[in-house]
Amino acid sequence: MEDGLHVIIRLELINFLKFAIPVTIIELLAALAGTYYLRKTAAIKSSKLLVLFLWLIVFVELIGAYPAIAYFTEYKYLSVKGTFFEENYWLYNPFIILSFTFYIYYFRSYVKNKLWRNTLNYLIYSYVVFSIINLMVSDIYLKGFSKFSTIVGSLLVFLTIVVFYFEILKSEVLLNLKRFLPLYISIGILIFNLCITPLDIFSEYFESENHFYVRFKANIYLFANIFLYSTYIIGFVICSRKKKSY
Repeated sequence: MEDGLHVIIRLELINFLKFAIPVTIIELLAALAGTYYLRKTAAIKSSKLLVLFLWLIVFVELIGAYPAIAYFTEYKYLSVKGTFFEENYWLYNPFIILSFTFYIYYFRSYVKNKLWRNTLNYLIYSYVVFSIINLMVSDIYLKGFSKFSTIVGSLLVFLTIVVFYFEILKSEVLLNLKRFLPLYISIGILIFNLCITPLDIFSEYFESENHFYVRFKANIYLFANIFLYSTYIIGFVICSRKKKSY
């Protein structure tokens, strides 16, 4: 969900600075806003895990930028060309699985219906197992980003959010929806996936040397990430004004 940096590795340095740095900055601001939220409220477990996950995203993005650094410095300082680490697929493929698994778990934690909770549990386990199997039996792990992990993960997150919304309609939270943090998170991740998933589906029909498509995809990733983490920041700031956390 957070793999925007890799899209622009083959672009000139000016485009790397234009797209990668703003994404990393907005992710860092979201993590800082989340930390502020935790300090101001009696946050529950799911909120604490969310903020921890945001810091993990920042860490992974910083580590995942090394192929671009190596490429633009002509591999003088990072001798990864021709090795297992030349691209960052080895890092992001497992992280994609972790990201979708986290968001499914996050929204499932607000679902009270026992049948749906159990169903979502099975779906989480199945998604992790089959995604790992897909990476093991295919050659995608070091050559590209797994469409199976992304597409199936997006569908499961969408399903979980729909169930989550139905839970909201039946709860008292509806009376104070403005200060309900998971609502902001759901809006951000839902719009983000709606923007990014089609690109992942149709990317196989475009050559990697197609600079127009690469720039187009980088722009979509840029604005989708800005929207996603801006929504998080707004949610953290608004919800930090109440004493009780959800």
